[in-house]
Order: sequence, then structure tokens, then C-alpha cells
Amino acid sequence: MNHKLPTTEMLKANRPQDGFNQNTTGPSSAAKKHISYNCREDYILDIEKKLMSKYRVGYSGPHKMLVVKEGNQQFGQVFL
Repeated sequence: MNHKLPTTEMLKANRPQDGFNQNTTGPSSAAKKHISYNCREDYILDIEKKLMSKYRVGYSGPHKMLVVKEGNQQFGQVFL
């Protein structure tokens, strides 16, 4: 019995996956940053979920808005 097992060829991606913190030449390739929370900071996660729902943005949206808002307040410049 000479049975040949079917083999599937892996599909090649259109562009290679970017490595973590790789290619830091432009603004679109900023290093990824993570936020860590204490076990007693569940209320912050609840606030994040509410803000994401209110503004209809993803996880990073509320953080970006907060940075821009604080930057406007601290530096007196209008950042868009």
C-alpha cells in the first residue's frame, strides 16, 4: 500500500510580519507600549470600557485622547 499523504503548501503573506520594536524609522512604527494594572485597579478597566463604548473607539483610543487633552492643558498648544 503506497499511500501518499496530502501536503499543503503554506501561503506566503503579502508583507512579512513586523517584529516587536522593529523598524523604528518613522512615526507609524512607534514601539509598542503596554499598560500594567495593579490587582486593585479593576475600576480603571471598567472606566476604559465605558469610554471605549461612549466614544466608539478601540482600546488605544481613550489613552490617545487623554494624552492629547493633557498636552493641550499643560503646553497651551492645540494638538489635533
